Amino acid sequence: MALLLKHSDVQASVTMVDAIAAMEQAFKEEGEGSAFLPQRINMKAGGGWLRLGPVALEKSGWMGFKAMNLAPGQGLRYQVHLYRIDSGELLCIMDAQHLTTLRTGATSAVATRRLARKGPAVVALLGSGVEARAQLEAMHTDGFVRSARVFSPTEAKRSKLAADFRRDFEMDIVAVGSAREAVEGSEIVLAAVKAKTPALMGSWLRPGMHVNSVGTARRDQREIDEETFRRSARVVVDTRTGVFEEAGDAVAARDAVAPQRVHELCEVVCGKAPGRTSDDQITLFKSVGTGIQDIALAAVIYDRARANGRGTQMGEFPYLKST
Repeated sequence: MALLLKHSDVQASVTMVDAIAAMEQAFKEEGEGSAFLPQRINMKAGGGWLRLGPVALEKSGWMGFKAMNLAPGQGLRYQVHLYRIDSGELLCIMDAQHLTTLRTGATSAVATRRLARKGPAVVALLGSGVEARAQLEAMHTDGFVRSARVFSPTEAKRSKLAADFRRDFEMDIVAVGSAREAVEGSEIVLAAVKAKTPALMGSWLRPGMHVNSVGTARRDQREIDEETFRRSARVVVDTRTGVFEEAGDAVAARDAVAPQRVHELCEVVCGKAPGRTSDDQITLFKSVGTGIQDIALAAVIYDRARANGRGTQMGEFPYLKST
């Protein structure tokens, strides 16, 4: 029977620890060749848009799709439809806002394990929205944060984020007055900014630093500049096609990035491509998200919710037409 999971059901069914473990497994499965990810469908609708991302995880036995839509003046909506491959059964329809936030942070943790220097670090956070919070939580969960500095343009928002992380995670974190102040002296930079002009300049980076950039998913957005790509000895992405077709800063940097320096995260996870190989390298992970991440985490959420009796049963849905 199909299950309906609302936002609150999803929140109660998954943690960042769960999400990081799910992303490790998802990228391993993708790297081994048993995950299938067609190009996303993007369609304009009125003044907004609709995006659909299907995927099949053959080894794990899950398939499904994520739908995202934006209506001007309203905001974004996310949902995932999760199916069982062998039976074709629709298992769940779930609100995917929290799922999207968690898997974005968790994916950066998987990348940081391979690309950052070992041990706790001074972390710079650019941004104060839900994606920024997930990035910092993921780094804290995986033990990468010794101390942190956060900048976003609105003083009240950056101060609140710092206060929340001091309270909830006992983190040594302060709000600062500029992006450069946050970045200088840091070892890991977390960029989660939706902007028209870059928030992070490559000239600020020092040898040994690692950057996670997750804020741009449209061609009109810029989060990092071309120099950040140019100075990075390792450039790792969650999807080559998605990043260099959808993220405006990556599109602008195409000529600055040699193809042999760009690897997908699944290749690094499976040992088919190198991660960091020396302490003085500058490394970059650029992410726009994929359906593999969505469906892998949706499966975990579905299992947890079902075991804990959460959600609303929809009965036999949809109708099964015999062939």
